[in-house]
Amino acid sequence: MNKNPVKLALSPEAIEHWGLSKGEKLSLALGKKTVKVMITQGESSTEPEYIYIDRELARVMGVPEGIRLNLKKQGKTLRMGPLIGILAGRYSKERASFGSQNSFFRSLLASLRDLNGIGFIFCPSDINSERKSIYGYYIMGKTDERWKRMRFPFPDVCYNRHASDGSSPGSYHSITLLTRHGVKSFNSSIGSKWAVHKLLLSHRDIAPHLPETHLLNSGKVLLSMIKKHHEVYLKPPSGCKGRGIMRVSRKKGAYLLKTYQSNSYLCRSAQEVLQKTRGRMNCTMPIVQQSIRLPGNGKHIDFRVLVQKDRFNQWSLTGIAARIGVDGQITTNLHAGGKAQDAQTSLLDRGFTPEQIVSINNKLEELALKIAVIIDSKYRTLGELGLDFLVDKKGKVWFLEANPRPGRRSFKDISAELRRIAVSRPMEYACFLAGF
Repeated sequence: MNKNPVKLALSPEAIEHWGLSKGEKLSLALGKKTVKVMITQGESSTEPEYIYIDRELARVMGVPEGIRLNLKKQGKTLRMGPLIGILAGRYSKERASFGSQNSFFRSLLASLRDLNGIGFIFCPSDINSERKSIYGYYIMGKTDERWKRMRFPFPDVCYNRHASDGSSPGSYHSITLLTRHGVKSFNSSIGSKWAVHKLLLSHRDIAPHLPETHLLNSGKVLLSMIKKHHEVYLKPPSGCKGRGIMRVSRKKGAYLLKTYQSNSYLCRSAQEVLQKTRGRMNCTMPIVQQSIRLPGNGKHIDFRVLVQKDRFNQWSLTGIAARIGVDGQITTNLHAGGKAQDAQTSLLDRGFTPEQIVSINNKLEELALKIAVIIDSKYRTLGELGLDFLVDKKGKVWFLEANPRPGRRSFKDISAELRRIAVSRPMEYACFLAGF
């Protein structure tokens, strides 16, 4: 902390509002950086709850000038903020982009500005633990603006959007380091599909909506599941976007194995299926899951339910989107040509009555909120979950899996307003965690 206090000019209204006096010395904090300041009287203002960052204050605190931040008093400290860091996987200097998340990150920062906060994007290698700073990327609001960089203090909160592609360090060490310095974080890992399944299986009201699932530790398990359900899905214990998923069914005394890339293999034994599965998934213990008979025209369909916490730390349902796969594919991955559709329209197209659709929607919302609370109680702080469900031919709802770092594309394709809410909620929750 600086020895000589920095002069902090506040309006007469702000001085009165916060119970301060001219010449008073106290601390000013932004994120995890604190400096000594002395209060001086500035120009009159009708907004005592906010502070505008001039050039000198920007230099001292390590943020861009010309922004407006929330102001609050805690004891002998004035806090500005919130300052939110968003952890990304990697930044491409050649493309000046964060890849598929680039537009999303821009929208997050715009949403945070509307909440009178400031944010930046960073990668694990941008953290300097000795200086307690992060060399982050930011924009000031223009839609065509290129990313700028500056050295920010450690933030109040870190929103984990790191999705490792294998070429960049993971998020665990970054989050651990920031946590040691008092930075709160949300949306880290929630464990494997198998761990989440076991957790939910212990809840009586959720268990009937879980497809039968086992660890695929032997050919006997596969034989038993195929005999019972005729068709099963094999999945890696972790992963996203449908990568690694396979479907197995009996065919003329052999086993037809179909991959998420639409490749097909005919295996003569369960052991051969097991060997091919482990090799292609690059894991020793996949899970095997009951296949659910879906309604409609043969195209695979599931339902993404997005549940998020708000500024009051309450879970709420943001939206439900149907995701429809391409002909012949075993997943609904939008990156592989699938499309998003309004859930009600999709259910109508598959022959469900309006009364059935109301019941299905109610069950999706009920299960999604219950599952979010259960997972949230077990794992690290969560601000949102993308929950995937199936609806079978009889209208029964089945839960498949949870994603702690859900995309927004399904909702963007359906409704601009839904997408706006889906983007703003994480920043609202970050404000809550930061105390703003």
